[in-house]
Formats: sequence, structure tokens, C-alpha cells
Amino acid sequence: MTFYKITGTNSFRQCVRRITRTATTATAAVLAVATLTSACAETPRTATNFCRQLALEVPAITQPTATQAEVSEMLDRYKRLGKVAPLSIEEDWQSLTELLAVASRTNPNDAESVQAVIDMSYATEKAAGAAAKWIRETCGVDISTGLNVGPTP
Repeated sequence: MTFYKITGTNSFRQCVRRITRTATTATAAVLAVATLTSACAETPRTATNFCRQLALEVPAITQPTATQAEVSEMLDRYKRLGKVAPLSIEEDWQSLTELLAVASRTNPNDAESVQAVIDMSYATEKAAGAAAKWIRETCGVDISTGLNVGPTP
């Protein structure tokens, strides 16, 4: 009976190759969809989204930082805001985030380390002013106090 006859190892190999190709193609398709979905899951970098995130962060942002842990927490807040910062303030916000990163690693007993933070503070003063102005005009918040202010004309 030829109906039950095994056709040989070549047929088996061809079948395995076909199944492997199908599985590889399916896996590639699933990975492509997963990549596209995760890219779409990021919050868009808009003024509205930045202002919404700022509203969540502003109570803590206006608090003074005295310890390394508080500086690290502030850095995390700035990073979260940086993820939704629109292009118009992205560079300024990144400068401020980098300043906090340097400050979070500073050794208060090391004069050079402290001086590096001071120098960077002066270097980012313009960026801080630009970001504060944008936030005041766009979000209606004085970032230094956390108070709501009307957008300036």
C-alpha cells in the first residue's frame, strides 16, 4: 500500500524547513507589530502633555532639595517631564536635567565636585530662564513657586 508509505527523509526535511520558514515569518510579523505598538504607546511630545505632567510634578518640584536622595527624586521628576517635553523646550529642559544629574552625583565634601555644579548652574541659567518663560506662557505656572499664573501677553 502506497498510502501509508513514508516518502523518505528528504520529504521530512522539506516539511521541517517549510514549518521553520512559516514560524520565522510569523515571529517576524509579531515582532514588527509589537515594535510599532510600543512606539505608538509613547506619550506625544506636546505642550498639552507636558503641562499635564507638570501639574502632577509641580508640588514636589517647588520643594527645596537638601539631600542627595531628594536631588535624585527631583532628577526623576525632570526625566519624566523630559519624556514629554515638546521640541520648543526640549534642549533647555535637557540642560536642566543634566544639571540635576551632575548635582545628584556631587560629593558635598569635595570642592571640585561642588564647583562643577556651580559652573554648570551658571552655564544653564539661560536655559532655565527660557524654560521658565515657556512654562509660564504655555502652562500658566510659575515653576519656581508652583503658583498658577495667567499666560502672559
